[in-house]
Amino acid sequence: MKHLRRFSAVLAFAVVLSACGSGDEGTEEATGSASTGDDGPVVTVDDPTFDRVAEIKERGTLRVGMTLQFEPQMYRDANNEPAGYDVLLVNKLAEDLGVELEISDLEFPALIPGMLAGQFDMISVGLVNRPARAELMGFTRPYVPYRQVVLVNSGKGFTSLDDLNSSSVTFAALEGSTAAQRVTDTFPNAQLAERDQAAAFLEVASGRVDAMIVEEYLARGFIANNTGVEVLGDPLSQSYGRWATPRGDVLWLQYVDNWLDFYTASGDLNRWYEETVGPTEGLPGS
Repeated sequence: MKHLRRFSAVLAFAVVLSACGSGDEGTEEATGSASTGDDGPVVTVDDPTFDRVAEIKERGTLRVGMTLQFEPQMYRDANNEPAGYDVLLVNKLAEDLGVELEISDLEFPALIPGMLAGQFDMISVGLVNRPARAELMGFTRPYVPYRQVVLVNSGKGFTSLDDLNSSSVTFAALEGSTAAQRVTDTFPNAQLAERDQAAAFLEVASGRVDAMIVEEYLARGFIANNTGVEVLGDPLSQSYGRWATPRGDVLWLQYVDNWLDFYTASGDLNRWYEETVGPTEGLPGS
């Protein structure tokens, strides 16, 4: 594509991934490390007049990178079909563009490299716009609220968050997520074991690890179906997940921001969130 150019990544993907989050992305938590060094070319839009909306319409598909492992935000239903809040939104976005939706369902650590390689028009996984990421991608206005909490094994006897800042305590966190970074920042004396999300939950429930940092809605859903785990203390943070777009893709970013602003102002984003995830205090500007 003549409007795109390629250049080597300045930052290692390990740095970018460790900056993730459902700090605070939902699914990313919406976040081992990737390899260091030059992990391949990064795609950036070289022409500020490049019109991705027109390209999407001509192509007939909206290409979205997702990780369908975070019920109820994004997951596969009993028929193995994509479902959840994010899926509802990107389906609506594709509908408004008049095109079909094409979801690439990848493991979370593969999403940012996929974006940098030009595989998607956007990533929908609740990324937080941390500075290291913002050097490589564009970020929309917020579309999903997140509150991070600490989930602990009830049998460990912890009574406060201060109890967790100890070398005898092990946290699990989603591999490459902001949650993993928050463990290091908030509980520097604790040990960190990075896992995929499902494994992290199971290790806390089984007592193989003591605690994990995770989005509140995910923690509440897990507690409802599992005994022996509980949220300890108050939420650690309130943050907001965003869609990621290719770096320099100005017109596309403006379009998606306008789309989110319209549906935030109309109240639809809050309504869709409440219908698929649960109660929300809303988004900035809503």
